[in-house]
Amino acid sequence: MTDAAPATHRPLARWVARLGSAGDGSGVHRVTGPVNDGAERTDARTLPLFRDPAWRRTGVPAGRDEGPAAPALALRHPGDGTLYVELDDHGRPLPASAQGTELVARIEERWDAPPAEPDVLRVLAGEGLDLRHALLHRLAVESDPPPALFHTLPWADLDTVAGNVLAMLGGTGPVERPGRELRHWFTPAATRVAGPLAVLERGMREGREPAALRHEAASLMTGLLAAPPERIPAATAQRLARLAERLSTRDPLLRHTARVITVRLHGPPAGRSPSLSLRLDPVLPAAARTTGSTYRKAARDELFEARAEHTPGGRVHVTLRLPEPTGSDEGTGENHWIATPDRLVAPLTVRAADSAPRRYWIALRHREGSLLGVLDLFAPPDRFELIADEPAVPFAALRTVPAVELLPSLHASSTATQRLWEAAATVLPAEHSVRMALRLYREDVAR
Repeated sequence: MTDAAPATHRPLARWVARLGSAGDGSGVHRVTGPVNDGAERTDARTLPLFRDPAWRRTGVPAGRDEGPAAPALALRHPGDGTLYVELDDHGRPLPASAQGTELVARIEERWDAPPAEPDVLRVLAGEGLDLRHALLHRLAVESDPPPALFHTLPWADLDTVAGNVLAMLGGTGPVERPGRELRHWFTPAATRVAGPLAVLERGMREGREPAALRHEAASLMTGLLAAPPERIPAATAQRLARLAERLSTRDPLLRHTARVITVRLHGPPAGRSPSLSLRLDPVLPAAARTTGSTYRKAARDELFEARAEHTPGGRVHVTLRLPEPTGSDEGTGENHWIATPDRLVAPLTVRAADSAPRRYWIALRHREGSLLGVLDLFAPPDRFELIADEPAVPFAALRTVPAVELLPSLHASSTATQRLWEAAATVLPAEHSVRMALRLYREDVAR
């Protein structure tokens, strides 16, 4: 059998375990094998065992040891009757009602175009979070499912947490601690949204430092930029848009990102998009080619600006200009979460046809009442786009970015810009990615 045609019925969860009969005629099954047949670090969804198209979806009463058994999602091989039960994140049989099991089988039979009728949504919404997450996660990775399926996630919990943040930002508290943690349940619909939101809400309740709050707010904004809007219910999308707008009053450097998020979550705008996006062609216009001049493009959103100068030599000189924050908002008098804009770096994404997006970071310096950053890149061989919608962050926030991913930004920096990286590195830990990237850069230059 080849890998080209995966079996219809395969695990939804990362872990499975073999089942045996309880032996008392009750029809109950007990876990008899180790997780993933001993390969716990392997994702069950990729195990060669389940490439066999003979596997069938089923549900069985299953439990561990002598504990209580409950209906659980399983796979049966009709050839020898082998049973494997799917496991949740705690290694327990994954609960599934009879209707839920039938629905999973129905969706698996139509994996490339899963149903999303009202009865499907009703049954799916009634199943446990583990089942909903496992099913939607695999669907999101392997197909393009109808957005309505993602609306069955527990968005009311996320609405509550977002409402708490809005209340605290507006000074209309008190707020109560959420009854249930957001955890990872929303990742099939949107990554880097629930996590930063939950940490931000908890940090505001506990009175953490503004720098920590600003970090989570920027992470949330970045997640909302990337989230597919159609997978978020309309009411939740509107609340998240209001939250983005409200957070931007605490940091002027978040205002452009908030405007882009608002447009994305509320639908296509009537006028021009505020996105700082520049589309360029690898071949310069005829006038630029014949005269040897530079081809320039620019995008502006109030005080935020991105410019690109494409030279006949195949270089692209990128300039970002952002407003310089002050200590408080002149209109509201609210204190900003970012009191001093020292040692900041702005993300820039380069998207080209037939290649994965590439991310750069542009160090910012004070210049004439603004924050200015420049980068000098080689033009990709195909039509490409420069996007500068993500919020600027402190160098310290790059600690989770692998050093090798920061290295291209250093190679694209001028000597003056590299000094900004070096100055920022002096206050960072020795193992920080920025310091490691600088060491790698020096080794490259010395070769």
